[in-house]
Amino acid sequence: MTKIKHPGSIASDKLPVLTHLAGNPLAEELPTLTEIVEEAVPSASLSLKDRQQLLKQLEKHLETLFSQKLARKLEQLQRQTVKQAIGELKAELPELLRDALNANLNTHK
Repeated sequence: MTKIKHPGSIASDKLPVLTHLAGNPLAEELPTLTEIVEEAVPSASLSLKDRQQLLKQLEKHLETLFSQKLARKLEQLQRQTVKQAIGELKAELPELLRDALNANLNTHK
């Protein structure tokens, strides 16, 4: 393992450097992209019933994901709205108390 040094870098002298490859993979041995995709594509031998069942499962899964995301966003917005309402109430509270006290004093006169 060869150590490298970069100016101004303290930890860089601890980084390993690749000096050789284990084995000798030839380009002919590697699969092409089309071979990988062909392996990943499900076979068309699924029956119509199986495809419909898979589609229903996918729809249910997507619906669940959207519902969860929507619920989280709704909860976040509700918390934000409550926080804003409390802030507005705190800002108006002194005036509301003053008005209530004045109204109470006026009724006792």
